[in-house]
Amino acid sequence: MACFCATNLFLVSFGIFLWAGEAAGFCASVFETQQDHTLLGQVIETVNVTDEFECHRKCIQNNTCKSFNVHPPKSNPMKNLKTCEINNQTRQTKPKQYKRKIGSSYHGSVEVSCVNIMETNSKKKSGRCHPGYSGKQCTVKKGSSPDFPGLSCKDIRKFSNAQKNGEYWIDPKDTGHPFKVYCDMTTDGGGWLLVMNVITGSSHYNQLSVMTSYRGISDYHSNKMVITTSALKELYGDLHFQQIRFHCRKHGVGRTFHVVTSANSSGNAVVQYFSGLTDAFPDSCGSYVTMKDDDSELSKRCSEWNHGKSGKWSRSVGRWNSTVQRLYNHAAWVSGHHHWDLVMRNPFECDDMGASLSSGDFWKVFVR
Repeated sequence: MACFCATNLFLVSFGIFLWAGEAAGFCASVFETQQDHTLLGQVIETVNVTDEFECHRKCIQNNTCKSFNVHPPKSNPMKNLKTCEINNQTRQTKPKQYKRKIGSSYHGSVEVSCVNIMETNSKKKSGRCHPGYSGKQCTVKKGSSPDFPGLSCKDIRKFSNAQKNGEYWIDPKDTGHPFKVYCDMTTDGGGWLLVMNVITGSSHYNQLSVMTSYRGISDYHSNKMVITTSALKELYGDLHFQQIRFHCRKHGVGRTFHVVTSANSSGNAVVQYFSGLTDAFPDSCGSYVTMKDDDSELSKRCSEWNHGKSGKWSRSVGRWNSTVQRLYNHAAWVSGHHHWDLVMRNPFECDDMGASLSSGDFWKVFVR
């Protein structure tokens, strides 16, 4: 295994093992641990072991080992012996062979450059971690690189305690094909994935970039990205997110609409609707909570949403809107007064009807 001159074992958080030598500037190889997964078809040696540590030692003793699988006993469980499979590949090099298997665990190497990471005291360092690594043992920061992505922003926030908003790597299906996204790690506990981002510049426009696959949300920096219902449905199928957050502001209007779906059946109905899992129009009142900066009229007047429709559409009064472009075409509105809209009118609307745009006006949707 590359860069393996280890004698000591350190167990660090978030399922990562770091083997390190005693020298001041030592070689290191970091092992990630993924529960309920296994790498198929790459086994070069199979042995019985008592635990994962013994399997790890077997891997160290084999010069071609790059990862290993540990399976629970199949027979005679009284012996309490597990099956250790030594692999000559990793899930990054063979992503199609990396499969879910309940009860098993995958342990794979993640290369770390040979750097001096020992600290002499809390103020003076004899070396620094390379980008993408942190802590006294220079452990991998989940989501900081394509080599160690998170499943979602929520996953990264939970297991790495990330508290900085910005760009992270995720791989929702854990297939070995990660992509960059924007995560809000500070609002309401963090873990929010940005799926829609429209920000006006000095020259105003109403030309949107419509994403028909959720991987397109990497284009958030274009400041004109919106996502279709079908793409959000695809994302829901992989992440099963539980909340949606709507946030917009037009500086000329001077009000902010900022709401999060409630953690109840009404809020879940909104998530199901905007994710294209149902066509039943969800009730507005009781389905969301307001954030601290919300001062919109729209959030105060939920019983009036869609008011003014007649005929067969009158049944949608007091509910979220019923259009094909659900997230960005009148997702919520009080007819003739307060709208969330990026399609029907020029200029775009946020708690207003036709007010002029200013540079920096924004419309954002997050899921968690």
